[in-house]
Amino acid sequence: MERPFIRPPAPLFFLALSAGLGVAVADAASTPLAVSMGLTTAALTWGWLCPITGNAMRRLLLGLLVLNSAAGLHYRRHILSPSIFPVPGLMQSTPSAVSLTGRVLTVPDDAKRFRLAVQTSIPSDLLPAGCEMLLHWKGVPPECGDLVRCRAQVQPIAPPRNPGQFNAAQFFMRRNLWMEAVVHRDADGEILLPNTRWQIQTWAARCAQAVSQQLRRGIEDRPQIHALISSMVLGVHAGSLMEMRPWFRDTGTLHLFAVSGLNMTMLAAFLAGLLRIVCVPPRLGALVALPVLLAYGLTTGLGSSCVRALVMSLLILGSEWIRRPAVVLNSLGGAGLLLLFWDGNTLFDGGFQLSFGIVLILALGVRPLTERLHQALEPDCLLPKRLWQPWQKRLLAVGRPVAEALAVSFSAWLAAIPWSIWLFHQLTPVGILANLFAVPIAFVNLALGFLAVFCAPLGPATPALNRANAWVAGRLLDIVQFAEKIPNGHWAVGNPFARQPSLVAFDCGNSGALLLRGSRSRWLLDCATESQARSILIPALQLYGVQELNGLVFSHGDAAYLGGAIEIQAALKPKTVVESCLEDKSVVRKNIRQWFAVQNIPVRSVSAGDILESNEAQTLEVLYPPSGLPLGTAEDKGLVLRLITPHWKVLYTAEAGFPTERWLLANTRSKLHADVWLRGTHTREFTGTDAFVEAVGATLVIVSNSRTHSQRAANQAWARRQRNRGTAVWLQQECGAVEAWETPHLRFRAFLSGEEFPPR
Repeated sequence: MERPFIRPPAPLFFLALSAGLGVAVADAASTPLAVSMGLTTAALTWGWLCPITGNAMRRLLLGLLVLNSAAGLHYRRHILSPSIFPVPGLMQSTPSAVSLTGRVLTVPDDAKRFRLAVQTSIPSDLLPAGCEMLLHWKGVPPECGDLVRCRAQVQPIAPPRNPGQFNAAQFFMRRNLWMEAVVHRDADGEILLPNTRWQIQTWAARCAQAVSQQLRRGIEDRPQIHALISSMVLGVHAGSLMEMRPWFRDTGTLHLFAVSGLNMTMLAAFLAGLLRIVCVPPRLGALVALPVLLAYGLTTGLGSSCVRALVMSLLILGSEWIRRPAVVLNSLGGAGLLLLFWDGNTLFDGGFQLSFGIVLILALGVRPLTERLHQALEPDCLLPKRLWQPWQKRLLAVGRPVAEALAVSFSAWLAAIPWSIWLFHQLTPVGILANLFAVPIAFVNLALGFLAVFCAPLGPATPALNRANAWVAGRLLDIVQFAEKIPNGHWAVGNPFARQPSLVAFDCGNSGALLLRGSRSRWLLDCATESQARSILIPALQLYGVQELNGLVFSHGDAAYLGGAIEIQAALKPKTVVESCLEDKSVVRKNIRQWFAVQNIPVRSVSAGDILESNEAQTLEVLYPPSGLPLGTAEDKGLVLRLITPHWKVLYTAEAGFPTERWLLANTRSKLHADVWLRGTHTREFTGTDAFVEAVGATLVIVSNSRTHSQRAANQAWARRQRNRGTAVWLQQECGAVEAWETPHLRFRAFLSGEEFPPR
């Protein structure tokens, strides 16, 4: 009689769930200790009333103890953190000048940012001693542990100003950082006392730099390939990867750059092979591998996925020492328990949730799915095995690893769907096939990378291995690029819980961009700078579920309005690209036009009277400029557009100057009336005259952010004057991006302030 399968016990997994519940309770409740005590009392009462065995009662009491401990630790470290200080002068958006003296707690990153523990401040009543903040340094950065003094501007870490934008305030808040200080000049910062003690963080940073240098040998002329290999080995998202990152994101292979179980498995297998060569016993080999894995984890920065893989590796190697079988769920629970007690905020980190969620699904689902796929290849179950044909046996032998690979890839993709929608706002079904080829190649990349580092003392061996690794990395890029171009391999998924807006005026600082979203069309007017298109526009359009654009419009040749054209074209592939018929001296516009010509993408020149789109739902018309008009700056040669729908009229003037407004009043006055007017600020000329405002007659005017303090002051004065006359004016420097819905009633909402128009 076949013995039933008994799942091995995993007590650490149960305790990790209890710790996660305690952290969630402490974070959500204002008095978490009282809530956890209430849960404890309720559980004990339930245990007293119901017949529970002694072992079950002990597990219940232990779980409640862990729950209360995790809740108390999180409440003490996060809610009662000394970095939270409601100082009225600093909680405003206007920066305050402060002289700071403090200790550097972390290694400065590439942007020269680090964590500072404040010791003294002038004025002394602004910052309490012991609080921590994020400091942006200027000049040569200090090292971890140095005592520094600086003159900086302190303010709360700014929240996002646009939908879909990375929430830096929440990200650093989960690391107990609420304030940031910016040093503007080299002379405003100095190192008072260099650190003379050994710092593990400094050692780890130097080790990472040394490993990266070894991986560079022999491929100095291929910086992107080196950045790719270094990122897979060390988990570093180098700046040169910005061009390649969308390819990996859209194919579901971005996890290759996270130091996780793949890295630890490769390193452990490499160490096991070396130790087996020198005839080291397995138990002694486990002791040798433990410090090497720990040193590697410290070098890579101990991210959530790295710590999870490291702790699981340590538990598995430890089970080898005590001769006990390793239980995956128990190892996973041990890693989660350690992370939650070390820092409860880890529970709310996307990397933590994604890493643990995928491993949990793999542990529970891969085996039954593999068996199901393998059974589909088997002959008739009533046919004895001795009667199987040779080709059937070979098919089963080959099908087993293929079925396992498919099960792993499908389970990982299925487990990552919630985070793909929540974090990246897209689905990548092509990732199931892409990972089948990308993961084995990445495994080879890691093997060659580790081998190159270990062979560094042998001289020419490392450059040769790096060149071989570069060839393999090139094939990985080819596969990822091919998978990224597969039709319908990935698509944007909008927020299913929110109604998609019809108009979005993005707040890009000194730049501009406007999304017009009709029932059957998507138009983007201007596209900000290259970095803003990558960090603001593309994430927001994915949040809205925009898969492609019907049209991309360049209002004028200013780099702040069309610098992101190449990024938008690559990500959203607009069907029509439109620009002004008037030529200007913009070098950026010339370069972008040449790039579009090389890619065989036509650019349409339009003038006053042209219709960009016309149907029963909406009409997009060009009001300015006429062809052949002699003007000076790029702003005076830009497009002025009008959108007409059954519910509203929208006028978009960008940074049009006084000559533009004068021509419009003289030639198209009857077409200027609009419900909403979106305008910018000309660099030199006064705009928004009373005559032009009267001709437009807008009920709401949205003014984009300005470039200088004087322009912002002028916009505020202009806004006060128009508000006194009964016109609603929103300044994006105050309200951030603006979203608008046209059905069933016109409604506008400021993203930053939450203000609505008309008021509820």
